[in-house]
Amino acid sequence: MLKIYVIFVSPKYQGNIGALARVMKNFDLENLIIVNPQVPIDEEAYRYAMHADDILKNAKIVNSLDDAIKNMNLVIGTSGISTLSEKHFLRIPKSPQEIGKFISEFEGNVAIVFGREDIGLLNDELEKMDLFLHIETSEKYPVMNITHAAAIIFYEIFKNRGISQEKKLAEREDLDRLYQTIVKIVDSTLYPNHKKKNSYRMIKRLLGRSGITKWEYHILMGILKEILNQCQKMPPPSQGKLP
Repeated sequence: MLKIYVIFVSPKYQGNIGALARVMKNFDLENLIIVNPQVPIDEEAYRYAMHADDILKNAKIVNSLDDAIKNMNLVIGTSGISTLSEKHFLRIPKSPQEIGKFISEFEGNVAIVFGREDIGLLNDELEKMDLFLHIETSEKYPVMNITHAAAIIFYEIFKNRGISQEKKLAEREDLDRLYQTIVKIVDSTLYPNHKKKNSYRMIKRLLGRSGITKWEYHILMGILKEILNQCQKMPPPSQGKLP
């Protein structure tokens, strides 16, 4: 079963919290997680939520983004800034249409993460995302209100509902184990240290956005463990440049 979670990071306005709940209700979404809210969630938020007051009542409030995403199989970040440059892989975007179709194939917990109303998600938060979502808008006025953006995204998810979800996503712990195993393999080679940081970040993003299933994880992990085992049997590589 595909289960969608909506995460709102450090909201500053009750109206946006309530209006987001209302938009969720429009598209049959129920699970709201609020990270470190900057305002109380009281009468004003409920007034904007209208008939979605149950979503606010059941919203989970956590202290950090890490707490919010720890049980998610796939984490999708949103931002008004994007790039098509492969070198700036933190912000390579997918459209709402692409996201809607992509996640419809899987079962598991999927999070859609919205950042602060003024500055969005920070770079260190974007690094925690598996996929990145961006809505194309007019260059004359590119900034959208969070609830307007949410409505577009939720609609694309909603219209793909009912598609058979036969692929079970790997757990977050599985992806972490894959990543750590790759790191150990690279560290056992002569790959230059000054290239490792960006390379590891790119590998982590690649693993996240690939939508690896449980079955694929076990196959990949088996291969990587054997590679690592062979690397560990070899004498330590001599320090120096790659040939």
